Amino acid sequence: MSLLGLDVGTTGCKAIIFSDEGEILSKAYREYEQLFPKPGWAEIDPEQIWTRITEVIREAAIGSNSPVKAISTSVLGEAFHPVDKNGKPLRTSFTSVDNRSQKQVNQIGKKLSELEVFAKTGMSLHCSYALSKIMWMRDNEPDLYKQTWKFLHYGDYIAAKLGVEPVIDLSVAGRSMMLDVRAKTWNPEILDAAGVDVALLPRAAQAGEVIGVVPDSIASELGLPSGVMVVTGGHDQPVCALGAGVLDPGVGTDTTGTVECMTIAMEEPILSEGLLKQNLSVYPHVVPDRWVTLAFVYSAGNVLKWYRDNFAVAELAEAEASGKDVYDIMVKSAAAGPAEVFLLPHFTGSGTPYLDGDSRGAILGLRTVSKPGHVVRAILDGIAYEMRVNLDSIREAGLEIQRLHAIGGGAKSDEWLQTKADILGTDLHALTVAEAGCLGAAILAGTAIGTFPSLKQATDQLVSVRKTFSPRPGKKAAYDRAFQVYSKIYPAIAHVNHAIAEWSREVEG
Repeated sequence: MSLLGLDVGTTGCKAIIFSDEGEILSKAYREYEQLFPKPGWAEIDPEQIWTRITEVIREAAIGSNSPVKAISTSVLGEAFHPVDKNGKPLRTSFTSVDNRSQKQVNQIGKKLSELEVFAKTGMSLHCSYALSKIMWMRDNEPDLYKQTWKFLHYGDYIAAKLGVEPVIDLSVAGRSMMLDVRAKTWNPEILDAAGVDVALLPRAAQAGEVIGVVPDSIASELGLPSGVMVVTGGHDQPVCALGAGVLDPGVGTDTTGTVECMTIAMEEPILSEGLLKQNLSVYPHVVPDRWVTLAFVYSAGNVLKWYRDNFAVAELAEAEASGKDVYDIMVKSAAAGPAEVFLLPHFTGSGTPYLDGDSRGAILGLRTVSKPGHVVRAILDGIAYEMRVNLDSIREAGLEIQRLHAIGGGAKSDEWLQTKADILGTDLHALTVAEAGCLGAAILAGTAIGTFPSLKQATDQLVSVRKTFSPRPGKKAAYDRAFQVYSKIYPAIAHVNHAIAEWSREVEG
């Protein structure tokens, strides 16, 4: 028997089937597109994504000779959409970097201060989250709003598509700005301030709860056996943290996917002004009686994908001819670092600590002698510099990180991990299974049905370090100096980027 972990991100989904011993038996991956219909708007198509999910589940199931007994999920956090009484999506999904609802955020702010919102929900008062976008839809798409049965995020949407109750887990609910972070229930005061009816929200439950069995008709379509149990999963970052063995304070993850994110575990929700100042959110972990905080940059792997899709003609040709991964070829083509070309990876706005939706990406320092390899180096270094900004902000807020576990697609590159260690100035432990999202989901599924006695025992059994990367003194000193230059870029050009964003809205809006 086996466990299926499904990881659904902003740009792609992956299904991995694990044995009870943590061995990967089969896997499949598909990409899908992001939609940017207007400046500041960012969406994805839930029906297209469900089609891709069915493809990866079916392909993984065919590739495994061990029948799946339970499935759980790791999903992107803030993306959601309305569905009608039949579970059919009424529109495309809003994603986290969609910032159309600033007016509605301001309306909430007139009733509750930013500190009050943070104390109740663990979230900054910001348009990344579902609450203000639900208000925007009510104000701008009233006919669709009236047809809405529930607003679903992706974990509960997938549950519904699998034929069971659309239950939202507490970690994903925590990313909506509607959950009481201490009581772990929908917060009536903030819903009242926004004018949103709690009946429009699904039931919230702890990650790792069995919520039903896939009906035989759906199981047959997906290539799954009869009797597969569906278990609540969670927001991708804490699920990845579980899959990386991060259950307790002092240890964090550095996860590189579309977004690059550090996740730090807490024994209790720390709702200090220091965390709020750095825009560090606090919400339930997928591990019971634990919470997490996040520090992140919205554009990481998608910046490399942007370069791949638009400029990496030679690298794509080499990958096709050799069978090598195109990203490995791109990383190896990078100029030696640190380079004098700098990249600000704010292609979809900034992440923490600024949470500036109007920031833009920038490449600085180009000269006539600059080569493509300098731009690739600028991308790799720029993402790492941005995470150093975040690591500094975490420590400034009073949280301690003793070590980082590196996971996600970027953790497969030893060259990039070494650069990150040099820039961050801390050890990075690459894990044997880099796909911690799928592994974390499988651990939730397995623990829920009794395959593992506890989450802790499961991670002790299944999580191990592949290689440790330590800062090299000479490189660290060089990167420390380069970081002093990088840290001046955002403050220096923020006003220009804001002007560009405003101009874009005027021209295209």
